Amino acid sequence: MRVAMFSDSYDPIRNGVTTSVQTLSAELRRAGCHVYTVAPRHGGYRERSSLVLRAPSMRTFLNPSYPITFPWRPGDPRRYGRLRPDVIHSHNPFFIGLLAARVAGGLGIPLISTYHTLYDHYCHYVPFLPTGLALGLLRWWLPLHLNASTHIITPSAVTERSLRSFGVARPISVVPTGTSLPDPARIGPEARRAARERFGIPESAPFLLYVGRVAREKSVETALRAFDRIAAELPDARLVLAGGGPYLDECRRIAGGLDARAAITFAGPIEHGELAPIYAAADLFLFASTTETQGLVMAEARAAGTPCVIARGGGASETVRDGEDGLVTAPDAGAMAAAALGLLRQPERLAAFAAACLRSAPDYTPAAMSRRVLAIYAEACEEIRRAKGGARP
Repeated sequence: MRVAMFSDSYDPIRNGVTTSVQTLSAELRRAGCHVYTVAPRHGGYRERSSLVLRAPSMRTFLNPSYPITFPWRPGDPRRYGRLRPDVIHSHNPFFIGLLAARVAGGLGIPLISTYHTLYDHYCHYVPFLPTGLALGLLRWWLPLHLNASTHIITPSAVTERSLRSFGVARPISVVPTGTSLPDPARIGPEARRAARERFGIPESAPFLLYVGRVAREKSVETALRAFDRIAAELPDARLVLAGGGPYLDECRRIAGGLDARAAITFAGPIEHGELAPIYAAADLFLFASTTETQGLVMAEARAAGTPCVIARGGGASETVRDGEDGLVTAPDAGAMAAAALGLLRQPERLAAFAAACLRSAPDYTPAAMSRRVLAIYAEACEEIRRAKGGARP
């Protein structure tokens, strides 16, 4: 099968959508598919892969790091038709999503749309529009665009419910993004010791971790305040936050006003390939965001054997088996701190949670994800074939 992925998020942008697209593409290739990616052109970035086509794009003042694709250039279906795709798979419902829909329609092939982001939680990134107006535009646009898809994929049930509430009526399948299992040596005792030494954390000190973008919608300040309560009970506890983003300076300011400020390390962005031993070295992963569609970082922590304490809300809480390999709490600092303290004070229970993480991680691999996506592709192709033949799908 030949697949053309269309995504606004791709190298050099690093985020969960980029990871998801690259993970799925690599696994589909292992299954024998020919996979191409269409992504925005970035000024100054030189594409190294012949499997990636860069679409003309422009930067805007809203978010200069994310160029937007021109969706209406003449000849686009013909240009991308040279890839001879059987399926178009769109990963964004806006500019490049429009381009994907045009190409699929022009070629008469299935359009699969993955909805990665709960956009109604991101209206603060459009400051020139009142929140109510921005939400109204979303409620108008999402069903208009997504109901033209042959099939829709979401990474969590909460995302499916969100789309249904907007009036999206097309078939939807929940397919979490898969996470590769790390090399055992990368999460073994020596690797864990080295990771602790990297941040100056003693072997006996409780080590709590956050990995991800530092943005307002991630509620990192809740995790900071939860840790402040944890450190009041366990004075040798340490917190490491790995990641950067637009809310980083504000989080540094908040941390500077906490009693536990000396025990908090802002590590900045860390290369993805370096994260496995850091996950494994941590005793607990703290995540307070209620706006996630899935939350890949929790899956990565689980694959390294690290239990998570997660705020209830969004799709993140679907990534753990509450009370078995993680804990889901109310989305406030007190509840998160109490849950974390309960585990840290019971080493045998914490070890059982860590073992459960390693047992459940193989259920969420890229191979499992690609098998489900390939089945969706095949069903969509058959639907289009029947429709062209005049049969009722």
